[in-house]
Amino acid sequence: MSEENNLPEEEKFSDDPEENLRMQNDFLKMKMMAESGAWFGSEDGLPPEIENQFLKNVMEFEKINAGAKSKTIYELLDKPQFEDEMNLDEERFEIEYARLNKLLEEHGMHVGFNRERDDRFKYNFITKELFEHETVFMPVKGMITGFLYEEFHPDHELDITELTNRFLNDFLERNLDVNTHYINEQIVHPEGKLIPREDIIKRFLSMYEAIPEFENPSFEIENQDFELQKKDDVQTGMGFSEGTIRYDAVFRDGERKKINGPFKIYFSLEWDCWTICFFYLAGYNLMAKEKD
Repeated sequence: MSEENNLPEEEKFSDDPEENLRMQNDFLKMKMMAESGAWFGSEDGLPPEIENQFLKNVMEFEKINAGAKSKTIYELLDKPQFEDEMNLDEERFEIEYARLNKLLEEHGMHVGFNRERDDRFKYNFITKELFEHETVFMPVKGMITGFLYEEFHPDHELDITELTNRFLNDFLERNLDVNTHYINEQIVHPEGKLIPREDIIKRFLSMYEAIPEFENPSFEIENQDFELQKKDDVQTGMGFSEGTIRYDAVFRDGERKKINGPFKIYFSLEWDCWTICFFYLAGYNLMAKEKD
């Protein structure tokens, strides 16, 4: 690239501050696309000053992490010393736990837990396990590096529960569409027939057309289970959830029908992700014959 085209990030493109930021953002995007193959979708509505800071943070992240060598979290935190939780009384533990959280915050790190965990559980995980975790991502000022406990210890029961809630809520709130990625691309019919996801969604949309409103919706998960298999270091699994769903179906002609019956949802685990592979839902029988 020629010297005259290699404009600095702080180049003044316009006397109007907002227009200058927008033009600077466009320049930063072109630079990132040329240097690292970055791709940008639509950012309509994003304030230019926020977009500008975001782009600079990403560029700084790329710069710092280019060719970075793997380090443990313990090394990135400058090898802090923390005593074993079992040796700490309550008063001393509170001091050490506060010191640990402050240290993580100072280094731009955050550790999350999807389930409620007590402080000693969190302290143990961070100091005994997370500290030993190796990463090539180096901390960047102004950015937060997040770690999730469940990424180290998958909680399949919680995943199935959350996916069940999401599917049933999306159904009742009429949010299902062809981009509903947590439904398999093909649903398995008990007789072995495969039904494309698009056809499943079309049936839902037809139902929504005939029944434009659901009133008094509710559901309860009453049971769930899963089974895992591992072959050649690849983990797969099957699981299900079942319970009761209730709602009043209000048809276009004003007719109402109370639905109170079972649901059962089957899941498959591939690539560490649970998806729906078959379901039965009161009021919507997947196996019903299509009308001529």
